[in-house]
Amino acid sequence: MKKLLMVLFCGGVFVALPLSASHAAQTLPQIISYQGRLTNASGDLLGSSTGTTYYFKFSVWTTSNIATGSRTWPAAAPTAVSATVRQGVFTVNIGDTDNGYPDALSLDFSNGNSLYLQVEVSSDNASWETLSPRQQITSSLFSLLSGAVSGTGQSSFGTTTPISGSMVSIEATSTAATPLSLRGIASQVANLFQVQNSAGTNLFVIDNSGNTGIGTSTATRKFNVFDANSYAQFRVSQASDVYGELYAVPGTGDLEISSTGGNIRQNNENLWVCSGGGCGVTEPGTKGNVVVENGVIFGNSFTFKQIDASTTVMYDTTDNPIFEFDEGE
Repeated sequence: MKKLLMVLFCGGVFVALPLSASHAAQTLPQIISYQGRLTNASGDLLGSSTGTTYYFKFSVWTTSNIATGSRTWPAAAPTAVSATVRQGVFTVNIGDTDNGYPDALSLDFSNGNSLYLQVEVSSDNASWETLSPRQQITSSLFSLLSGAVSGTGQSSFGTTTPISGSMVSIEATSTAATPLSLRGIASQVANLFQVQNSAGTNLFVIDNSGNTGIGTSTATRKFNVFDANSYAQFRVSQASDVYGELYAVPGTGDLEISSTGGNIRQNNENLWVCSGGGCGVTEPGTKGNVVVENGVIFGNSFTFKQIDASTTVMYDTTDNPIFEFDEGE
């Protein structure tokens, strides 16, 4: 009977660095550096000083007893891997498929905190012995989760006291520290930030151009609010019953402005109503004016309209001139 006298999880994780600055940052690889010392039943070290080939199978189970439990990794029966044993000592990088390990370590360690590594040994790759008991995977191995933070509990950064009711809390550690920064990669296409509802619909997005969308995932302006329902899309409030609103009329795109106070005020500014950029007149020397480029139409369809540089005419409801202002007369 063979014995595995000592099992070490050395380092827990290998970190792959980018080959050059032109490469994108690499994700954390799922690799366990497993080192053990193999002996026979009498305690004699196996493997010569120059090295002897042995074969190993590794798998992860839910119990330490080799007669019970269920395998959680790999999905199929584990594939054998060879290793050189020198005076009992061997090392296997479990999951290192780039260097010949047969099975990728695809196990989601966040789905269980009591996991056990089963080791099977063979000297001829034909007859196998399962070492007992299975080795419990200790907390150092769960550092694999640092490649993608995962779990259902509260997480916090910059503080050990999560904000009540918040799944993720981020707190600045100094007055000069920015609590959260987001930076896209060169030629970013996907959104830099997005908030979704439970159905996966984007409620709030910021794209790589800095366009912000509320109610839309395809913002086309620096601030883009979308709502297909027939009520105001934007509200500025002083209290729950004191507010002003902007409303895009369905089907026309007309803009409506409403307020609970009943007034739309210009505070010491001029209101310009122009078909072009500036109504074609010099800015008045005073404030509080209404500057109109074409005509002023009253609710009874009477109209004041400028007809040339020196003449303004009032028209009746059937567009007949009834009153004329002429600067030259």
